[in-house]
Amino acid sequence: MNWAQKRRLTYILIIVIFFGIIGFAIIHKITNVVPTCFDHKKNGDEKGVDCGGGCSLYCANELSDPTVQWVRVFPVTPGIVHAVAYIQHGYPVSAARKVGYEFKLYDDQNNVIADRKGSTFLGTAGTSAIVETLIPVSGNVSIARFAFTDPLSWEKVSPTFSQVVIDSSHTVIESFNTGDTSMPSTRLTATLQNKSRYNFTNMDIVAIFYDKDGNAITSSKIVLPSLAALQTKNVYFTWPYPVPHVVRTEIIPRFNPFTAQSI
Repeated sequence: MNWAQKRRLTYILIIVIFFGIIGFAIIHKITNVVPTCFDHKKNGDEKGVDCGGGCSLYCANELSDPTVQWVRVFPVTPGIVHAVAYIQHGYPVSAARKVGYEFKLYDDQNNVIADRKGSTFLGTAGTSAIVETLIPVSGNVSIARFAFTDPLSWEKVSPTFSQVVIDSSHTVIESFNTGDTSMPSTRLTATLQNKSRYNFTNMDIVAIFYDKDGNAITSSKIVLPSLAALQTKNVYFTWPYPVPHVVRTEIIPRFNPFTAQSI
């Protein structure tokens, strides 16, 4: 091989190596995409497809459903009741953005006399109450059942939400007459003090009355449009009848961590 042939071969090798490097870089970029929690693949440190590990979404069955402590109905007027599911869960940095649920009410013959479906959020660890108000019933309710209708989708939230304090310890119960009936009504005034640095909107505020044996005797719910950070606000509940033998009042402010705004 003469000098000219060697030089030509050297040029060819340089060109081949150059394009080989470019081709390798292109293939490497295509086949080595950085894993994300939204690529519909199980990769990185994920425990499932786009869930677990460093993702904000927990995998199915990674966390259990909340515990339903009790389910009860409370008469409001003849043929109308409120239904309450009192629940708890113990995950301080986890919440559910949207969960479906269903109340089914039965008479003493095990016939369904009311069926109410809805959806809500679940906040961080602690006690909560899901309430459906003003349910028409076609008879006397003997059994009330509650169930989540969809698998719960838990997400990670800031640990600061588990430290939120909304003081509701100051309450006043009083009777009053509306003027159009001889039966006095009952009004509950509760003072809410938001001690956190979060602004909350569309809060469910649940009130439950208990007797001396710790049994819930009635309940109600209102929706509070807003409660600003460090704000104090009064809320009011009414019942169109006297509520006797109230020994303890529980107020449950339900705030949504996914819509809260920090100041």
